[in-house]
Amino acid sequence: MRPAALVLFAVLAVAGPALAQEVDVDSSEAVPDEVFEAVVEDGGDPEVLLDALLSLRETPLDVNTASAADFSAIPALRGDLGAAIVRFRAANGPFASLPQLQLVPGVTPDVYGAARPYLTIGPTLAAGAAPRARRFPAVPTTRTVLSGLRTTVTQRVTRRLSEQAGYVGPDSLRDYAGGPERIYTRATAAYRRTVSLNVTLESDPGEAFRWDPATGTYGYDYVSAHAAVTDVGRIDALVVGDFIAEFGQGLTLWRASGFGKGPDAVGGPGRVGRGIRPYGSVDENNFFRGAALSVLLTPRLIATAFASRRTLDASLDAPDSLDLADPDLPPDALDGTVVTSLSADGLHRTERELARKDALGETLVGGGAEYRFTTPRVDGRAGVVATFGRYDSPLAEGTRPDNRFSFAGDRATTISAYADARTRLAQAFGEVARGAGGGLGAVAGVGTDLGGGAELLVVGRHYGRDFTSLHGYPFAERNGTGQGETGLYLGMRLRPSRAWTANVYVDQYRFDWLRFNVPRPSVGHEALALVEHRPSRYTRVYVQARTETREAARDVANGVPGSTVGGLANETRATLRLHGEWDASRRLRLRARVEGARFHTSDAAGTETGEALTGALVYQDVRYELVPRRLRVDARLTLFRTDGYDARLFAFENDLAGVFAIPPLSGRGARGYVLLRATPLDALVVEAKLATTWLRGVRSIGSGPQEVDGDRVSDLGVQVRYRF
Repeated sequence: MRPAALVLFAVLAVAGPALAQEVDVDSSEAVPDEVFEAVVEDGGDPEVLLDALLSLRETPLDVNTASAADFSAIPALRGDLGAAIVRFRAANGPFASLPQLQLVPGVTPDVYGAARPYLTIGPTLAAGAAPRARRFPAVPTTRTVLSGLRTTVTQRVTRRLSEQAGYVGPDSLRDYAGGPERIYTRATAAYRRTVSLNVTLESDPGEAFRWDPATGTYGYDYVSAHAAVTDVGRIDALVVGDFIAEFGQGLTLWRASGFGKGPDAVGGPGRVGRGIRPYGSVDENNFFRGAALSVLLTPRLIATAFASRRTLDASLDAPDSLDLADPDLPPDALDGTVVTSLSADGLHRTERELARKDALGETLVGGGAEYRFTTPRVDGRAGVVATFGRYDSPLAEGTRPDNRFSFAGDRATTISAYADARTRLAQAFGEVARGAGGGLGAVAGVGTDLGGGAELLVVGRHYGRDFTSLHGYPFAERNGTGQGETGLYLGMRLRPSRAWTANVYVDQYRFDWLRFNVPRPSVGHEALALVEHRPSRYTRVYVQARTETREAARDVANGVPGSTVGGLANETRATLRLHGEWDASRRLRLRARVEGARFHTSDAAGTETGEALTGALVYQDVRYELVPRRLRVDARLTLFRTDGYDARLFAFENDLAGVFAIPPLSGRGARGYVLLRATPLDALVVEAKLATTWLRGVRSIGSGPQEVDGDRVSDLGVQVRYRF
């Protein structure tokens, strides 16, 4: 461990005594594992969602003031349940206690139990007192805010214990400039959900922990900070520093990730944007930096304006004379360099990666207006939002055929209009947007309660081949990348009884232009069925089957001996899972899973070509409270065997609070981990995780700078969280 990491831990170790404030930070505990696994399958960033849930758990929503958009951030209340709570509150007055939420249709005991960690309730009314109507949220006094401010400091260090090739040798010769540790520090001061002050610092493995302003490195490689006020008087949100913007269905503006297709067949695809919100996560690209303000012009009409100036990682190149002769090249390219690619991984370990760091400046301004309405019968909103962005260097046109319609230039204008409405029995939502390249995109959905515990959702989408969403995250085959796609999604949830639930969806899609390594327009379809049984609040069993077939590139004979042309073949990946959970006592929880996967290719007639690849895993997971509420251990052993990477399997793991772990398992081997969580003081949480993967019949694991000699790799993480 590097000296810098030791110093950071020492500072926390000698911190003063804590106030009697309990810290409970298991942000993923109330979220089923399969929800995060679905995000990974769809190409999202689960760490951003996990960070949002962690913040929500530390500063819960007040059920008597939260909006439908606020409630939608809780996975258990996605879909129309958040709006149902708001309508119930409008018709019956404030909730006197949290358990009263179960009076809302659809909020079953299981739903309430999953949502409870993210909810709180404000001061209750005296018996017989009538609620006083407020046109705008209350404004707390400065004294109230300062006395109620709670500060949380988090220090985390994780690293691979097994020696990797990129860290071997003298500094001048090895691949990576820094050590193998990932160092994360965060300090947050918050008063409920009204005031937020935050600083987040991180250095990834391989990044030099040094003070080098020339490369934008100030000890840590990444720095994020904000000061924010939300829901105070006429101010819906005011943020100075880093922020995100969520509007409509995410076609124009959304954070770096979002829920989509998954085990919640009815609640996943539809979204309710929360507008401007402060940002403090570690995704180094998908946020804005500047100032943003949302104001309540009336209790129902909100106006928003924001401005951002930040730098992006990019590869730049000076065009040669032939390039400059191209009439389609942006005029500004004559004056300097052009951008050949944008980088989104946030890694700055090598000279080449450091050359891309902060290479491109982006200036973005935007604004919008939204009208919200809530009655005892219907809850909804309608709005417009627009942005104008300018890059310091123009984005060059793509050189590959699949990039022909991608955005190019140094100026980008987007605009979208959206609306949604929800009643007790139905919901409807939609958004139409003009993308950065001038192309159009649209998504619309309708859902209804069919009665008898059955719900149906239908979502259609069409994104033109020249539709580019630079700052959005639209619902798509792979969320966030909707260019050149048309699709139809049908999802259904069945609840024949309290103990049984079934979720089923089918999604069909078509790409009307080429994709990377796919030489022709292509089609695909995906389906999932999950049947869950909860015989008691302590037991959960489910069976999940998922299959996806898509057309992929395959060379085919063209009638000339020894010659081929680019063609298409079907690739099908199917998984079948049996999962069980049992809370044996207040101190012991058991989880077990068996899962299989099969991958094969087939021709247009459906005949399989080549040998199918299969895979399987089985794991046993144990959680035990060694000392109730003070010391807990999580342990798991996973055995797996696959014929190749295409038959890989995923298994979500418990980890340090705020850390996401779902390693792809491929080959033949085993993986085990032990996670300890200690709470020596009510305000202090210390966690440590050791994980090891063994692979059979290999001499090394990984490749290039990531290669580890031998048949096993081990990782260690330690975290301290202190609240005062």
